[in-house]
Amino acid sequence: MAKTPTLPRIGLILTEDAISMDNPKLMGRQSAGHGFLRACLNHGSLRERITLVTPNAKSREAVRKVVQQCLPASAKDNSLPELTLQKVSAWNTLDVLHMPAPISSQQLVQRGVHRLDGLSLSGVTHTISSASVVQQLSAYVREPTRQSDALICTSQAVRTAIERLWHVEQAVLQRRFGPFQQAPALPGLPVIPLGIHTRDFAFTAMDRLAARTTLGFAADELVVLFVGRLSFHAKANPVALYRAAGEAAKRTGQKVRILECGWFANEPTEKAFDEAAQQFGITVQRVDGRTAVQVQRSFAAADVFCSLSDNIQETFGLTPIEAMASGLPCILSDWNGYRETAIHGEHGFLIKTQMPSRTGFESIEQRFADDTLNYDHYIGHVHALTSVDIDSVAQALSTLIEQPALRQRMGQAGRTHARQQFDWEHVIQRYDALWCEQQALQKARSGPRLPRIHSTRLSPADLFGHYPSQQLQPDTPLYRQEWPGICNVKAPIAQAREIRQWSMWSFLSNGWLPSADKIAQALPALHATQAHTIEQWGQSLKLTRPQSLRLAAWLLKIGWVRSQPPAAHSPQRLIHLICTPTDLAQRPDLSNLLTDERWVLQTADPALSGGERLAAQLKHIAQQGGHAVLLAPQAHVQDFWLAERLHDAWAQLALVDQLPHALAVRHDLLAQVCQSLPGPHPTAELATWATLFSTTASAQGMATGPWDMAIASLEQTPATTLQEESA
Repeated sequence: MAKTPTLPRIGLILTEDAISMDNPKLMGRQSAGHGFLRACLNHGSLRERITLVTPNAKSREAVRKVVQQCLPASAKDNSLPELTLQKVSAWNTLDVLHMPAPISSQQLVQRGVHRLDGLSLSGVTHTISSASVVQQLSAYVREPTRQSDALICTSQAVRTAIERLWHVEQAVLQRRFGPFQQAPALPGLPVIPLGIHTRDFAFTAMDRLAARTTLGFAADELVVLFVGRLSFHAKANPVALYRAAGEAAKRTGQKVRILECGWFANEPTEKAFDEAAQQFGITVQRVDGRTAVQVQRSFAAADVFCSLSDNIQETFGLTPIEAMASGLPCILSDWNGYRETAIHGEHGFLIKTQMPSRTGFESIEQRFADDTLNYDHYIGHVHALTSVDIDSVAQALSTLIEQPALRQRMGQAGRTHARQQFDWEHVIQRYDALWCEQQALQKARSGPRLPRIHSTRLSPADLFGHYPSQQLQPDTPLYRQEWPGICNVKAPIAQAREIRQWSMWSFLSNGWLPSADKIAQALPALHATQAHTIEQWGQSLKLTRPQSLRLAAWLLKIGWVRSQPPAAHSPQRLIHLICTPTDLAQRPDLSNLLTDERWVLQTADPALSGGERLAAQLKHIAQQGGHAVLLAPQAHVQDFWLAERLHDAWAQLALVDQLPHALAVRHDLLAQVCQSLPGPHPTAELATWATLFSTTASAQGMATGPWDMAIASLEQTPATTLQEESA
């Protein structure tokens, strides 16, 4: 038995701007988006396969509110699955991702980068006259589109325009680079009209009477309705309607009123409409078309609908369909998508339109491209040269005035036409059928996978990798950086933790850079002189390779690691470990220190009290620019005179007990210690020495720690300083 094909899972990219009707500057695309969402949610089998995809939390809450308004009563308690648009990897739960606009270049690239080969994309056209949309549509020739993708055209007129764009774009590319070896796999261009919910426009005779009464229309008045934004340059210039209505009233003797259900963007536009109406002596009444109640009332009250679009922004036109659903005969301009909604002579009249050839526009597109003409002026200039045959409008209106039966017949035919062709109940099925077809095309597809690399999405390392002197690689060696004055491994850890929490790094998530706790583990895992590769180091910390590289780069940035081995020191910078008693030389921790070739082990006479020889030895080391470090139990260095001799010799002192910890004190601090000692009392308690040295070291920012860190801290005194002081 053949397996029943699984219906596609659909993701709807939604924003409040695309579907909300609560907008002071309501656009046709928002009305269409709201109706589309209602249709999806009321189509039971489709609703079960829908996932809401929103860009952020704010948008998600707004979309949820609109969704609850649109859900049928039987599904009010049902919540739809949700995805965040930015979590691209989660798109793999979908078969088709649909957006209420043309397919985004960003989504096309993201699909390839995230290896979502099983995902098809669909979008829908609205206005295609703006520069940004034209550029977006033209770019499909160069973008990673596929034949299983679909750009839904709301009219054949739009499809023809897009095909023309693609033809020109391909011709330009082939002229530059020669014939294509393989034609671009462009999206399909199915023509699916926008829809309406025709039941919203099923008015009774009582509805009509109530609406006319509320609006104050006389029984013998013929009302001609226009619905939409009131914009002479961006929607429909009113001159043709005003002049034709005035002429029809004269010809027939009928009292004619124009009802404009819409809104103005500003006062100058309203003034322009008023000037035109006064010129032709026509009665014009206006109501706010942004409220559903006023729109419904206007359609119920009117006798004839007239929309003479003359604007290149128009691509389809919902209001003629709403008028037909309301049972109104329509007088429409024979203009792009309008001519695909109504049939001339059956549902009303289509009026001839004209515009100049290319010569007449005299490179206006170049002025627009050069930004010497803004978008409003561009479409305004075009509209000024687009004419509607006013005499034909007057004749059509006169015919409908004189033949009430014809008005009735055309209105009824239009109502049937709207219900059968444009009700969302039928239109949404065409969407669903398209999505099923996209799924089938994708499953049957063979050939190379989508490219993961795109020129606009290159890694900084690919695009700018030649900027630095060196790129870090997994095999790059790493060393812990030693800094003078820091004698405790705990100090850099604490400081690195603190630096990670600085406000300048607060925008970096713990997924991008490890947390302060992880950084605290990272530094002790490195050695000052023995190299670890970044990969070895990262594996010891259980970091991924990308995490290891990022952490290494950041620690290099703040100076706590280095990628080069420590510079070789001259003999004058040798660290002389003077060990007494000699049995200390056998300690394992001291043997480990001696693996550093800079350190030299010397033994000394344990009888330090008369240590003239030792003092001379220390002074000689200091004069040569080296470091002298005395290693001895604390009991051997509690002699006051020894401390003074060490100070006089400009040597350096490390107090070391039998535990692997030391207190390192710079030679220039010994004077403070000597001045604080109680005097040459051989019975001075050990605790007094420890307290004095600890207090002095703490006051100067020194610290205790393991031997290697304590001794390394003694390097903070430059050799030149030692030589100058000893001189």
